[in-house]
Parts: sequence; C-alpha cells; structure tokens
Amino acid sequence: MKKILYSVFMLATMVLAACSSDDTTEPVVKRGMVLKANVENTDTRATIDTVGGTWRFAFAMGDEVKVGNNQVEGYYTFKNNGTEFSSADALQTTKDATWYAYFPGETIDLRNQSGTLADVANKYALAGATATPTTGSAGLTVTMKAKAAVLRIVGVNKDEKLDISVKTADDGKYVSGFKAVKNSEGFSVETSDTKVSLLSKQGAGVYYVVVPAGVKISVSNGDKSLYSGDKPMSTTKADGLKAGKYYTLTTGMTKGSAENKLGETIDWVQLWPGGPKFAVKNVKEEMTWYDAATKKGDEYVWGANWRTPTADEVYGEGKLNCTWDENGFPITVDGSPSFELKEQEGYMTVVLTGVQPGYTKNTLTLYDQIKTNTHTFDFWTASDFKLGNDYRGVLFNIEADKDNNGKLKIKTFGLNYVNYKDKKFLVRPVLAE
Repeated sequence: MKKILYSVFMLATMVLAACSSDDTTEPVVKRGMVLKANVENTDTRATIDTVGGTWRFAFAMGDEVKVGNNQVEGYYTFKNNGTEFSSADALQTTKDATWYAYFPGETIDLRNQSGTLADVANKYALAGATATPTTGSAGLTVTMKAKAAVLRIVGVNKDEKLDISVKTADDGKYVSGFKAVKNSEGFSVETSDTKVSLLSKQGAGVYYVVVPAGVKISVSNGDKSLYSGDKPMSTTKADGLKAGKYYTLTTGMTKGSAENKLGETIDWVQLWPGGPKFAVKNVKEEMTWYDAATKKGDEYVWGANWRTPTADEVYGEGKLNCTWDENGFPITVDGSPSFELKEQEGYMTVVLTGVQPGYTKNTLTLYDQIKTNTHTFDFWTASDFKLGNDYRGVLFNIEADKDNNGKLKIKTFGLNYVNYKDKKFLVRPVLAE
C-alpha cells in the first residue's frame, strides 16, 4: 500500500485589539499568522525515490509560501525561519473563506534553470487549499501537493551542447513558467511565442529540470528529440507527465550498432555519460600496440567506424574504477560501473554494469584469456607511458585468481604501464565519432 505522508499547514493567529477613548467599540482587526509546514511525499530537501519514480521534497529556511482566499485580491507572504512560516500582514477574514497556498509563489520562472537538485527544489510547484471554509481564527490546515514534474536529462556525448526547451502540444508555444490560478489548487502554464530555453549546458552529465504536469508537452534539445530508453521521445501522452514524478531522458542513444570493414554489424554500448561506446566483442586476433593504437581510419583493423580508446577515456573517476576491500582486493566504487566475475557457458567473464542514471541496464562483458594459470580480461588502450628510456603501451588490466580460501576473485583492476608495445593483447574497439 502506497504510503503517503501528508503535510499540514497550521496557522495560529496573533491578535491586535484597538479601543477608542470614548468607549466606542471598533471591529477587532486580527493580523499576523504563524504557519507550520510539511508536504506530501516529504523527505529531505530534494530526494529521488528510485523505486517509485517519485520526487520528494522538504521545506528549508527562507522558503516563502503565498496564501490567499476568495475574499482578498492578492496574497499574503509567509516566510520560513527554519521551524515555522510567519506573516505579519496576514488578516483573518470576517466571514468563512476557502484559503489557498502556493509554493514557491504565485509565479514561477522556469527559464534558464541550473540543472541542479537544489534549483529544482526552489522551483517545485506545490499548491493546496483548506478542506472547509474558515476565517482562520482557529488556524488553517492546508495539504500541499505537487503540481509539476521533473525531467532528469542525461547528456550522453562528451562536449555536446544542451539546449532544452518544452512546448505545449495544443498550441505549440514555448513553456516559460507557472502562474497560480486564483482561488484554485493549481497553476496555469505560462508560454511564449518565441523560443525559451529551460536549460543550457555544455558537456555530458546529469541535469534536472522542472516542467509542467498534466498537460501534453514536447521536449527538445535544440532541434533534436530526446530519448526515453533508446527510443526517440517527441511528445508525452495526452494527459502529460504525472505531478510529483520524475522521468529520465537522454540526449542520444546509449546502445546501438555500426558496421566494420569486414562487413559485420557490431553492437556497442555506453556505460557512463560522455564515455566511449564500447563494442560488445573483441577484435578476433590479438594485436600489438602499434597496430591497435597508431592505425586510423580505413587502416584500422575494423575500419573508419571504430578506434582504440585512450587510457583517460577508459579509467578514472566516474569511469572504470575501483577501491579496495580490507584484504586488498578491488571492489566497486560509487559512481563508476560495477564489475563482477561470472561464469557464462563454462567460461569466466567480467561483467561491467552502468550505475549512473540512464545506464543502469547497460552491461559490457569482458572475456577470459587464461595465461600462466591466471584469468585475465585485458585490452590495449591507445595511450603509452615512458618507462626508463623507452615507451610502453598502456593496457587496461583485470586479473582474477584464487584467494586463500580457494575462491576465484578479481585481484587487479586498472591500468598496466609495463608492457612492451610489440607484445600482443586483445583489443576492444570503441565507436569513432
């Protein structure tokens, strides 16, 4: 059963009374309110529930909420001091009224978002109303609910430009923001006839953008469609995205295929944003570093569509990487693809699996080469390293051997700088782009 945490706005009133010297009684003016706040699907400031696909939220010091009712034209501003919201100007009504609350205000500018979780929290539209009309004399209870969705946009290509815009499908206009609908529990979508960029970034990475929910929209990166999985996504369904949910889109494909000069169609897979697009199999025969690293274009073993990756492309933070357990064996490090020894069809393999958004279903298998009784899963890079008076080829090196208990475990994981360039190793090409 879905667990929903409902947030409650409790507004208590502070009373100021006015009297005249001639005992003529004026109407009592009750001004000033205090507001204690939580929100549906509360958690920390900006949190993603990866199981339910839900965006979670909590208020922070300095947040403002606009509160109005059907007896006043404008809105009162309540500000959070860390424990509660307060407004010195808010007035109780003389007659029962329905009160409406809006976060972060009655207008929300969605242009030029920074792409961070913090910025999403600052623009995350919430609205709610009192369950029954009231003057507010006994305080107000308002349940705030999400009125927007969040796009998690993954830039897949190194150095690519992101220019994200959103259009409403009914009139083809560009989304620019939200505006509270007076005396309702919602916002209208503000649009523009001229292009509006919701996010402008340079380079691969993961970015977050607030967008409308409940209306059919289209999302573009410049003049290109984005991808949901590895299928182009032009528009949402008629009822749009669900409020309070997040959706992952990529700027390009993370899996695909390309031909080599032998007439074969080779599948490829990418494991992290901006990373190389690895062939799913090795070149058939082992090669020297010279043949793997120096031959380009049509002279390359698989032709111009493929090349050998550099060491910097393959290994490092957020790329293939590791840390070490208490016994000195390499283990997966946060933010980099996981790695695991697996037996497949009687042979040992190392399976690499993407962990970053958009890549968690992407795997790459490295195959065993049994040498000197050690299981190895190596491939050349196009980099070299000066060792003494000569240069050696840089190998990406994984080795597995039995531990003291006889269990086969990975014992080395990373770059190896000591191999002569005329020595032959396998090659795992990447897509040439």
